[in-house]
Amino acid sequence: MHGVKRRELTQDLLSKKKARDVEKIVIYRSLTQRVLEAKKNEIYTVEKLSTASKLLELNPEFNAVWNFRRDAISHLRSQLSIEFWDQEINFTTLQLKSFPKVYWIWNHRLWCLNEYPGSPVEKWQQELALVNKLLTMDPRNFHSWHYRRIVTTRLEQMTHVSLNQQELDYTTDMINSNISNFSAWHRRATLLPKMFALSEISDQKEFIKQEQQYITNAMFTDAEDQSVWYYIKWFVKADCVLKVVSAEEYKALLQELKDGIVMINEDEKEFSGKQNIWCLKILCYLETIQVEELGVDLKPMKSEYLAKLAEFDPLRKNRYKYLDEK
Repeated sequence: MHGVKRRELTQDLLSKKKARDVEKIVIYRSLTQRVLEAKKNEIYTVEKLSTASKLLELNPEFNAVWNFRRDAISHLRSQLSIEFWDQEINFTTLQLKSFPKVYWIWNHRLWCLNEYPGSPVEKWQQELALVNKLLTMDPRNFHSWHYRRIVTTRLEQMTHVSLNQQELDYTTDMINSNISNFSAWHRRATLLPKMFALSEISDQKEFIKQEQQYITNAMFTDAEDQSVWYYIKWFVKADCVLKVVSAEEYKALLQELKDGIVMINEDEKEFSGKQNIWCLKILCYLETIQVEELGVDLKPMKSEYLAKLAEFDPLRKNRYKYLDEK
């Protein structure tokens, strides 16, 4: 799979592998029994924590074991040193290196930070550095993005300093590196309303113009990427945009976006003989706003767009037909 040659095992190697697997299963069942018995009987000791560690190294998705671990730590709290908490956080770091998309590891790490004695700012700043590193390795890991939002929110609460501009710049860097980074686009869409509301953008109209140009460049960079089109749908209906631009400026914004999309679609037709499905969908969406919400007098093209969608996206042709009739 994915270019990796399949290794053919001899009968002798296959037998040895089965023997090793049996041994692992025996160890796993023994560890499971010991931890679950301790959980049931509420036996909270350092030894049981060590047993739980061994079990989680084999199966980090065993949520009941993470729950037991937190109960044990809470029970032993008075006996635990700062070094223990650092080791516990390091334990989740090692787990995340191998299993960066397991919810329970992220949850336990966050719990450790919230319970960390004194909850110093430095620990949360270190978390931001860690998540930067994780997103460098996997820029589209939504677990890392979600955790990043939690960390920045906590830092803002502790320092009373807004990180919105820093985070917006970060999304720009991540999108410029990979335009298909849906999580970065989504993060951007959550930041802008806050920044507008807090007056963190000095010239809001100018910013909207620049953002429109940024979107247009993204469209021309990769018209097949869904992330850009979803962001456009958000942008043209975002309250933070609608409250700033005048009615005439809004009409011009929509038309300029449409002109760019039509150009992209024409290029696609010349290149491949087909029309870009996403271009057609967004053209329908923008025309609906223009005609039904703004009363713009224009030559309607929506029926033609829907007919083309039915032709080039036959799996959804009945939906396009329904929309056309409606």
